[in-house]
Amino acid sequence: MGGGLRAEIGRAFAWLIFPMVPALLEEMYYQLALNFFSSSRSGPDPYDWNGGTWLVMLGPLLGYGFLAGSTAEVSDSPPASMSMLRRIVARRAVWVAIGPWAGLLLLIAGFSGLALLDRLFPWTGGSQDSAPAQAGWLAWIPGWVWAVAFLVIVVFGWFWPAWAALRRAHRIGLFGRALVRGVVTALTFVGSLLGSFWAITSAWRGYFFDPRMMPILLAALGIAALSGCGGPISQGDFRRRELFHAMLPAWVFGLAVFWWWASRRRTARPRDETPPDEPRSS
Repeated sequence: MGGGLRAEIGRAFAWLIFPMVPALLEEMYYQLALNFFSSSRSGPDPYDWNGGTWLVMLGPLLGYGFLAGSTAEVSDSPPASMSMLRRIVARRAVWVAIGPWAGLLLLIAGFSGLALLDRLFPWTGGSQDSAPAQAGWLAWIPGWVWAVAFLVIVVFGWFWPAWAALRRAHRIGLFGRALVRGVVTALTFVGSLLGSFWAITSAWRGYFFDPRMMPILLAALGIAALSGCGGPISQGDFRRRELFHAMLPAWVFGLAVFWWWASRRRTARPRDETPPDEPRSS
């Protein structure tokens, strides 16, 4: 198989895989962050969010839009002197696809490391007569440390790749343009998602705000699986949350596809391009 054919197959594979990475990461973030820290059932939608939920939910989404906009015209050529790992981390595709949720992955890695440490080197944090709830490395860490780590690392962890993108844009004289494009893309992305959701639910208000309760079977399954998470929800609530849950990965996937197309189109060099002052060789 020739190198050209392998390159074409690789590009086709990238077109398929790349947009799925941010969509899957956002789905994982949605399930872990919101369903774990929120009292709403079946995946909360914006009508159920409080101030903290807005902050937690919009942090990575704004970062995703900012990174997609600020890196569209930034070059993607890490120095060859870098190690393989640093060259991979310095890629724009990694910033866009993983950067907004890098804090979540870091926190999961830290949590898994502490759990492994607890298994290898059990520590009770006191005498044997201490309460079982205070045993272990994970329980020893104060709750406020987890709260600060969650807000700073998970919600605003995308600041680091955003700063790296702006630094690279500054080196080629595109700092202002990259900053403006990032802010505009972030606001447009989040605004279109929430605006479309509210437009749909307002246009079909009777369908998405139906006060009737869900069928007995769904209610029984929900109560059995999520007992203690709150009262029963209406059929309209369930439809709204299903709609937002479907729109969220669709918007993330769509922006990834658009960024992949726009960034390659803007930075690609035509094969027969020659400098304007040099005659074309015969």
